[in-house]
Amino acid sequence: MKPSALRQLLPLVALALITSSGARADTMPIHTVTTTKFTVEDAEVSKAFYEDLLGVPELRRYVDEGRLVEPFMGWVEDGRIGLLDYNEKETLKKSSAPVSAISVPDLEELAARFESAGKQFPIYDLGGGTRLSIVNDPSGNAIEIVEVEGAPAVMGARLIVEDRAAAEEWFLEVFDVEPDNRIVTDNFDEVFLKMGGGLFFALYEPKDEPPLPKSNYPVVAIYSTDYDGVLERIKALGLYVRERGDGLLFARDPSGNVVEVVRQTAR
Repeated sequence: MKPSALRQLLPLVALALITSSGARADTMPIHTVTTTKFTVEDAEVSKAFYEDLLGVPELRRYVDEGRLVEPFMGWVEDGRIGLLDYNEKETLKKSSAPVSAISVPDLEELAARFESAGKQFPIYDLGGGTRLSIVNDPSGNAIEIVEVEGAPAVMGARLIVEDRAAAEEWFLEVFDVEPDNRIVTDNFDEVFLKMGGGLFFALYEPKDEPPLPKSNYPVVAIYSTDYDGVLERIKALGLYVRERGDGLLFARDPSGNVVEVVRQTAR
């Protein structure tokens, strides 16, 4: 990423931290963004990268024999990264923009691990006490690592969209939520949505790279106590939706990102 773009990440990171830290509430939210997802070429190679270098443990994994292996990496169940290793591989170019963000208390510790492994770990000081790094996993997925005091965490899910306004309108309509902070620079147009709980949720339109083909696999998992309402609104818009059983659906946003929605029982 260009230095000018990194300098402009300062307000983005600050807002991400605010949104993430304020997302959890005493009462159960209607929507909980639990998982940021992306495809990987080899689950075990990727797992080793996240565990050994970034320090992100495996919580558990989903296995569909002959089709999919998905290790869930993270520290808590409602804040994790899903590494999608499908038997049927995709060969799509990955975006240069980070598709997920994690926080750690000490970037120097990670830098030492990367150096020992013969890998680069650039640290960018954006001023105001904000430091971060951006690295690519073995499959080319860009991950943003922000230095934050306290326990490490998976911070957020960032969907790369072709048209921020169109994507925002779709998510506001389908999930009946409101926009939060929006950041516009020469390099990107990003909006955070008030999804309720779990990870921060952002729609990111890059201005320094052309639109890229989208994966046929999900990029985010959202648990919802308003599952039926979400499904009804998607169908009313006349866009793609695929149901699996009575509590799981896959829909495509206007940019083609596959969104996974899971029925959540209210407590």
